[in-house]
Amino acid sequence: MLQSSRSVAMDVDLSALRHNLAVVRALAGGREVIASIKANAYGFGAVGISRALVDAGVRKLWTGNVDEAIALRDAGIDAEILLFGGIEPQQVEAVLRHDFQPTIFDDAGAEMLAKAAAAAGRRAPVWIKLDAGLGRFGVALEQASAFVERVAARGELDLRGVYSHLPFGSKDGADWARERCQLFNAVIDALRGRGVAIPVTQIWGSSGVLADLPDACEAVCVGHALFGISPLEQDVGSHPALRPLIRSVSAPVLQVGGAGVEGGGYGARGNSLAATLGIGLADGLAKAKHGEAQVIVGERRVPIRGFTLEYLMIDVSDGAAPATFDRALIIGEAGDVRITVDDWAAWTGVSPLEVMMSLSDRMPVRYVDAPTG
Repeated sequence: MLQSSRSVAMDVDLSALRHNLAVVRALAGGREVIASIKANAYGFGAVGISRALVDAGVRKLWTGNVDEAIALRDAGIDAEILLFGGIEPQQVEAVLRHDFQPTIFDDAGAEMLAKAAAAAGRRAPVWIKLDAGLGRFGVALEQASAFVERVAARGELDLRGVYSHLPFGSKDGADWARERCQLFNAVIDALRGRGVAIPVTQIWGSSGVLADLPDACEAVCVGHALFGISPLEQDVGSHPALRPLIRSVSAPVLQVGGAGVEGGGYGARGNSLAATLGIGLADGLAKAKHGEAQVIVGERRVPIRGFTLEYLMIDVSDGAAPATFDRALIIGEAGDVRITVDDWAAWTGVSPLEVMMSLSDRMPVRYVDAPTG
């Protein structure tokens, strides 16, 4: 976790994480929920989030970053750690030493792991990813059966599961995903019919779970929904009450005063009163459309007049002026006023996920744990 002497901070609500996990578990029915904690747990801190998930009973964590996976082990997290994508040769020793479960999708990767496992006198647990149509990673469905059989027959490799990924947001996307899932299922059924042991299969993430698409798999792997975001358009699937994990992003008022003059660069004009906040673009904020973005000072919204790398300039003319070192809420709630990640997404023209991710590793995370209400 980032350490800083500045008071800028993001408060992350672990009770919201547990609430979202409960929602996903209810939708998953009897399927195991594997938590996707890739990209530093979507910006919320892989170690802190993983510890909370394991405490809530999650036994499998899936990430694509070997360095983050090692950090989890160093923090004492003993859950099963699965690795998306591929691994590089220099990472194999650490993968085996920490008992990670990497993904393979070609003979070169299978051979690399098999040789290393044989040299270490052990078996290497592996997952196989099939490319059911996304075109990112995986063995093509047409070659999948032969590849899975070759891997399953290798004594140095311990096949733990076969998976794919079919994300979507629209109705057309859901139709495409449903069709591709049927082809994936046909491959799995044929393999199992020939006696190939596949302990776990997984194809749906947040989109498939929230859309309640048919699923013959034993597990789901969910990221977006755990972190309070639905990838679905409003006319697709269900929209349960997911809770945002960001309770607040706050920053200090560093200066109050400076009326500005006509022609100045940041928008305080005439008799208006400006204040400067100790947070800026370098902290992961995106520059909003002119005149739209706001922050909360006291219990009122005030407009942002300018963005720089280190600071925000705000107009505090309409109401009592804050004092130096008062807190301003960039995201959060005070009284009856609220600013959300969705607000920032609308102001900046990006998705809520991109707003969340832009804050990743830019400021300290403080975990708060209010009772679930």
